[in-house]
Amino acid sequence: MKYYCRVVSEQFHALEWPDWERGNVVFSPRVPLKEAAGLLAIYDPTEELLQFKGPKLWHTMEPMWHSHYRRHPVGKKLVSALREDEWVYYANPVERYRVPVVTARSFSKTRQANFKERAVATVNYSGGCFWWMKRHTWLRNRMITCPLVDLYGSEPGWRQFSRFPYVWKKGLPSNFCGGKAPGADLHDPLFLEFLSRFKVYVCLENSYEPYWFTEKLVNAVRCGCIPVYHAHPTVRETFLQGAVWIDPKDFAFNPRRTIEYALAQDIHRIRSINDAWLDSGILENTRQDRVNEKVLSLMVENINLSKGIPLNAASIPQ
Repeated sequence: MKYYCRVVSEQFHALEWPDWERGNVVFSPRVPLKEAAGLLAIYDPTEELLQFKGPKLWHTMEPMWHSHYRRHPVGKKLVSALREDEWVYYANPVERYRVPVVTARSFSKTRQANFKERAVATVNYSGGCFWWMKRHTWLRNRMITCPLVDLYGSEPGWRQFSRFPYVWKKGLPSNFCGGKAPGADLHDPLFLEFLSRFKVYVCLENSYEPYWFTEKLVNAVRCGCIPVYHAHPTVRETFLQGAVWIDPKDFAFNPRRTIEYALAQDIHRIRSINDAWLDSGILENTRQDRVNEKVLSLMVENINLSKGIPLNAASIPQ
């Protein structure tokens, strides 16, 4: 017997997706909620998650400071209303329902025969006029506005940048080199080719919290750059075993000292170590297709269990 799971996602335009099947479950953005055996909501908070009483999953991929959880009227309710087995995200306390953020579509490498002896950063959002009051942007902005770094990003966004502690002075940082880096997104080959032109990539996350690990350091390694990265202990212990990076913490978070040290390193030695790390398979479960498959498998299992159909737990990627 086939069961239908409703899929909703405004962010990813789910209504444009075709139906697809996993086992005995048909995933469809067109099945009405009242006729659905399950509900899968991707990214956006939705009232449907509060209304639906059957098996449901909310798959999110934003850090915990995001407005979806703190300011969105529905999102705030979902954070407190959903059980651990109804919200799949990178830091779920139950490992089975902990779904990592996607780090890559593939782990192919991009290299340039010649590169600039410079550091680069690619950030589109400066954090707003009060960025220095936000924990998640304080370290990042101090590092990427260092004169030793070539900064690329959205020019309108960076024109609102306030030069702490002279907060009344707004405008582009002195090291701003131009608009957005090439490529449609952070996985685009054009973007990776751009990064590979530099020796060092300042790839700090936009949040420092348990298990928050995105494409940033992975892109640095794929492009042969020396990563400047600050790793949360949980990230170090799970994703980064065997990798090498330059941590600002080792230099008392001093931007100039950190970047100078990174630029002085032997890039060939670091590439060799990080290539072996990337090829080791440690990140396989963060690849786009594996993340998607885990979410779908969890949804299939929940629907079948609600119908009294036991499944082999080993069929779900861990």
